Amino acid sequence: MLTNQRYEKIMDHLNENGMASVNELVDITSSSAPTIRRDLTHLEEKGLIERVHGGAAISHIEHEEDYRDKAVKNLSKKIKIAQTAASLIEDGDIIFIDAGTTTYEMLPFISQEDLTIVTNSITLIEQLVRNGHRTHVLGGRVKPSTKAVVGPEVIDVISRLSFDKCFIGVNAIDTAHGLSTPEEEEAYIKSRAIRQSRNAYALVDSTKFNRSAFIQFADIEDAFIITDDVKHSFIEKIKSRTEIYGGEKK
Repeated sequence: MLTNQRYEKIMDHLNENGMASVNELVDITSSSAPTIRRDLTHLEEKGLIERVHGGAAISHIEHEEDYRDKAVKNLSKKIKIAQTAASLIEDGDIIFIDAGTTTYEMLPFISQEDLTIVTNSITLIEQLVRNGHRTHVLGGRVKPSTKAVVGPEVIDVISRLSFDKCFIGVNAIDTAHGLSTPEEEEAYIKSRAIRQSRNAYALVDSTKFNRSAFIQFADIEDAFIITDDVKHSFIEKIKSRTEIYGGEKK
């Protein structure tokens, strides 16, 4: 099993169960104990887990990461989610696409026509324009760590717009705190975009389940959830509170 595949299996297991022993992780990855210990050391250095005696536990507080680090993590999950999200767009829609590494993966799958796309992500601009979409970039200060445009100017403009749909990146989700993100300025933008949209979609891979970040920007009921694992135990807990999308368009 490749290293990144082991990381993904370890994180999936910890997100599902909260904690695990080294022996459990050896079994589910078919790896040696020394390999698992090295993997756990790496994941702890990234702030994703906490080492405990004989194993590891999930780190439940999500911190802000650099865009380049996030972009390569859980990529297969992000692509699956992005494809489902793009399938929900219809010809002629006016949409908002949030800054984020999962929303970025939507771009190859957006083939609908006559779209107007608003974004606060500097990474989306070039590809959207190249693909022939009417593209509006919100003006403000660029955050180097997330490539997001933030600031009061962004909030002011979004407050005067209306969207058919918005697609929002999420750092963490749990039943108590809803949808959350580590950074206050981005939280305001996500919250306002949801309020200005007829339909709001939160793109959440399963590694974000049962976690929280510093700022809550929406309740679970405020957005439909698009995820990679609709059979996860966390989804069972929230499916009565909102619509869940995963794999195929509903």
